[in-house]
Amino acid sequence: QCQASSGAMFKWLTADRDKGTRAFASVAEGLQSLYKEKLLPIEKDFSFPHFFSPELTDADFSARPMVMLTGQYSTGKSTFIRHLLGRDYPGLRIGPEPTTDKFVAVCKGDMDQVVPGNALVVDKAMPFTQLSHFGNAFLTRFECSKLDSPVLNGMSLIDTPGVLSGEKQRIKRGYEFEEVVKWFADRVDMILVLFDVSKLDISDEFRRVLLALKGNDQKIHIILNKADRVTTPQLMRVYGALMWSLGKVIDTPEVSRVYIGTFWDEPLQNDEQRKLFESEENDLYTALAQMPRSAATRKLNDLIKRARLARVLAFLLNHLRNKMPSFMGKSKEQKRIIDNLAAVYQEIAKEKGLAMGDFPDPSLMREKLEKMDFTKFPKLDKKKMDALERMIHEELPQLLKLTTEEAASAEAASMAQLGTGASPFAVMKVDGKSERTVYQDQWLVFPNLEDYTKEFEDIGPNAARKISGSQAKSVLEQSKLPSKVLHAIWNLSDVDKDGALTLAEFALAKHFIKMKLEGQDLPPTLPAQMIPPPDDRA
Repeated sequence: QCQASSGAMFKWLTADRDKGTRAFASVAEGLQSLYKEKLLPIEKDFSFPHFFSPELTDADFSARPMVMLTGQYSTGKSTFIRHLLGRDYPGLRIGPEPTTDKFVAVCKGDMDQVVPGNALVVDKAMPFTQLSHFGNAFLTRFECSKLDSPVLNGMSLIDTPGVLSGEKQRIKRGYEFEEVVKWFADRVDMILVLFDVSKLDISDEFRRVLLALKGNDQKIHIILNKADRVTTPQLMRVYGALMWSLGKVIDTPEVSRVYIGTFWDEPLQNDEQRKLFESEENDLYTALAQMPRSAATRKLNDLIKRARLARVLAFLLNHLRNKMPSFMGKSKEQKRIIDNLAAVYQEIAKEKGLAMGDFPDPSLMREKLEKMDFTKFPKLDKKKMDALERMIHEELPQLLKLTTEEAASAEAASMAQLGTGASPFAVMKVDGKSERTVYQDQWLVFPNLEDYTKEFEDIGPNAARKISGSQAKSVLEQSKLPSKVLHAIWNLSDVDKDGALTLAEFALAKHFIKMKLEGQDLPPTLPAQMIPPPDDRA
């Protein structure tokens, strides 16, 4: 089942003493309770599902983190899932032609099983019940593949049909492809958009898919797959062309993160950029593995965003209702208001102290409002709105404090690509570790004095067998490291703090310079095993 383990028990004490004490077993339980008590009543009063997305179910709060893969056909989406799992999932077909013609939820199961869409959406233990709104035409193109895989203990994967070019594919699908993609985008924890180095064009349908992801920009990770098929100069041109194409669709000032690599288990055709591929792949695998630890925070963030949107919708519809004339000219006034919706947004934002960024896209709202009667919108219920304000400003921030504890107790998802420990080929890039720094301990040993004796003697130590700070400075500066770094190296090496270096201290300084030039981070203090013996300090 796509359900998260309960994890450690947490206590959350809220409300005034005269209102009693509330205790939640987990962040998910707290979010579920607050949604049902405070947010759902507002959503029902003001038809939130009609304007935006269906109401949340219990499984939406307890489900494992989900990753959706989308992209044009033959960009490697299904192959990427097979690469993560280390095996085929039930029903998988891979080929150069468009082979995945369904939405496939790949979930944890005790045995290999394929559950058809119509059966899947009636299972309340799964977070897919709301997909029944898309009708039988979609449900025949939706299924769940269950299998026993360590990776699926920490996440579920959503494989999507390859996006095609041409209008006939959109018409012949029989369901609103972009709307389904948006439904998943609003609920998943990560969206992987795959591009092939030889397929950078963005078709009309793919453009609509990317636009459907709007509002979930922080979840999007772009993958430039099959990068070993081109040489380094070609890869530079391909990367530039991809960013140019994306810039016309993803209208944000920030540059989208692009992971460059070849995500399958076959030999590299061109390994000129092997180091780059390894670094990029480690970044992506680490982000995937860490999802269970950030799942509670993501769900909390999504609920806050949903609550702010519901609050704006309530104020907007109430405002539109109040603007309607009592007798004549209702339709004319309604049309005038719809045409000037942006000005209405500004008026409400100023009156209620709301951020303009909370308001929905005016063009989307115009389309929805045109067919509605403003006079039938409900009045604001002050008690419900006050409860929603307390939820946004008091109760959810209190719940946020628990996400840190829950994240600390959650285990990272098992990833065969990273293994149980670091190796020369892969590393989990957490706690400041990288491909270089993961082996820092190999550097934290006392250096061999013989390697530095001749250079020390050439500098010309004094009668006390020490070189002065000015003598050491000219030698250490030859490394071209910044003065700030050399200052840190000096403080680590000058063990007796006398402003001069013995042979052992000079060896330490040269050792730390080598360490830094190799990309390693310096230790904050001198490790005990690197402190020179008293005889060597003399």
